[in-house]
Amino acid sequence: MIAFPMDRRISVAVSGRRDSSIRFYAADLNERKRTNLSNLKYKREDRWANYVKAALYAYAGEPSGLKGFNITVSGDIPQALGLGSATALQCAAAKAAALVAGFDPSPEELARTIVRTDRGYFERDTKAAAYLATLASSDGAMVYVDAAAESGESLPSVFADARLVLTDSKVPRPPVDSEMRQRGDDCAKGLSMMDGSGSKRLRDFTIDDLDEYMGLMPERIRRHCAFFVEEVQRVKEAREASLHGDLHAFAKILNKSQSGLRNSYEISCPEIDWLVKRAVEIDGVLASRMIGKGFGGCTVSAMSDQALGEYRSRLEEYERIFGFKPHALEISVGAGMIAV
Repeated sequence: MIAFPMDRRISVAVSGRRDSSIRFYAADLNERKRTNLSNLKYKREDRWANYVKAALYAYAGEPSGLKGFNITVSGDIPQALGLGSATALQCAAAKAAALVAGFDPSPEELARTIVRTDRGYFERDTKAAAYLATLASSDGAMVYVDAAAESGESLPSVFADARLVLTDSKVPRPPVDSEMRQRGDDCAKGLSMMDGSGSKRLRDFTIDDLDEYMGLMPERIRRHCAFFVEEVQRVKEAREASLHGDLHAFAKILNKSQSGLRNSYEISCPEIDWLVKRAVEIDGVLASRMIGKGFGGCTVSAMSDQALGEYRSRLEEYERIFGFKPHALEISVGAGMIAV
């Protein structure tokens, strides 16, 4: 995947205490929680504080002599839009906990630690790539994440001369976990049909390989596998476009990716399709693509200054047609992970 840090932030501030108590404070919610180093168990009612407790759970037991902490969390990342606000909090908390414990792990090491904590603390399976997009990001740059290698590579941003507009469709999203699991299962079934030995990954195949199974592989499984295979190739092409500073090539790849999300992976919806289609019809809009888990959520669009006014006018038309009042937010490539 290719990602970039948004110019919104989650901050985790830590100071020491003389006792073993841990006091949490969410400044934006004006909400307080408390526990101590000997009681870092998951509690459903602790919600956001669980992410910080999980980070302490991973690192607090490493050195001896640690006492308690005062921990303040604040931020301005819009929540429940698929923008990774929870992931950002996990990454910031893990980095803070590591530094407090006397460690300064690499992004790859920190991502692997979070994955282990997810399994042992939250009892869920995640991938290091989900966290490397945040942990490996740097000021004003994008990051290329190789999920198989669990590595992140900094890339020059192609958006220096473009406006980036994040648009919340306001579509109420149904639970999507079962839908996403089905697509993952479909890809696993398709892989097993093509490689009985289990020595290859889906990313090792091409569309031509999939075409050989036309009529043998169920069409839904073939479509979902095709999206994955094509998206891997698109990410590689986007990396090359970034390295050459080619915004227009990068934008074309984003548009193709959106078509794949709609037609092959089938996680779009009529409202998102409308927003994307009407956006790219505007002279000066280079690309528009949904982000997040799909079935609603947000789009991100790259455009010229001159296109912004017309784009906002189209959003008024969207509200008249669908009955949802969208919210457009101008964003830029941010600073990534910072420790002070």
